[in-house]
Amino acid sequence: MRNIHFRILLVFGFIVCCASAWGEGVAAKITVESSEKTQTFDMYESGKMYFADDFLIIETDANAVSRQNPVKIDLKEIKKLLFTSGEFSKIDDATYVSSFDLSPNPAKEYVIVRIPFEEECNFLVYDMKGEVKMSGKTNNGGKIDVSSLPAGVYLMNIGSMYIKFNKI
Repeated sequence: MRNIHFRILLVFGFIVCCASAWGEGVAAKITVESSEKTQTFDMYESGKMYFADDFLIIETDANAVSRQNPVKIDLKEIKKLLFTSGEFSKIDDATYVSSFDLSPNPAKEYVIVRIPFEEECNFLVYDMKGEVKMSGKTNNGGKIDVSSLPAGVYLMNIGSMYIKFNKI
C-alpha cells in the first residue's frame, strides 16, 4: 500500500512539474530599444521586471530553465519600452517601437511627439522615482511644453509605450 501511495505521489508530482513547465503561456511581451539594439522578451506569469540600482532586470519566468534569464540592462542605455499583453499586435514589435519618437531629445522647452496613429491620446510624464510630473492629451506631431520640468531624465508614457527623454 505504501508503494502505491509513493507511485501516485510520484505521478502527481510529474504531472504538476510538466504542467508548470509547459502549461504556462506568455502573459506579456516587453520590447526594449537601447542604443545598441531592440530586444523582445516573452514574459510568463511567474516572471518579473524590476529596477536594481541603475539597471532594469527582466526575469521572464521564475524557473529560468530554458529562457533568457535574468537580463540586466543599464538604464542609461534604454531609449524606449513597449509593453504588450494578451493578443499581440500583428505589427512587428521592433517596427512598432521604432515608430514612436520624441524630439528634440534632450529637450529644453518642448518635445514633439511622433506616434503611429492620428487619434488623440493621453500621456503621462514620470520622473526616475516613478512620480507623475505631467499629464495631458496629445496626437501625432503634438508639441508638449516641458519647460516647467527641472533638468533630469524622464519617461513619457503613451499607451503601452514608455519613451525616455532628457530635460536640460
